[in-house]
Amino acid sequence: MTTGTAPETPHGGIEGLCEHIRGALAEWAPRVLGVHVHRSVSGPAEVARLVDVVAEAAEVTVLPGDGATARAELHVAAARAAAAAAERTQVDVRAELAAARAGCRRAAVALGLPVPVTP
Repeated sequence: MTTGTAPETPHGGIEGLCEHIRGALAEWAPRVLGVHVHRSVSGPAEVARLVDVVAEAAEVTVLPGDGATARAELHVAAARAAAAAAERTQVDVRAELAAARAGCRRAAVALGLPVPVTP
């Protein structure tokens, strides 16, 4: 696995980014999409599965706000999370996870959900 160039999160490192993605989805996915989000994740592969499940649920759910944008952002986030999980040598895992997290945040904004500002 390569070291990333994404900034450290308050939790730190790859596991911190994974937990941030899970936490962000846990705040809105259950009530908007009815998707259960586990309490913790064990790494990029589990995050990739989680984001993919949320993206697929968004496809069959009537969404508030700009649903088309939210769906597109979730699918891109799922692809970025999958790239991080693949851990190919040319993939910057932390950067891909950071991009997946940003996509989940943009999806939430498109749905009209409050998203806390983070540094």
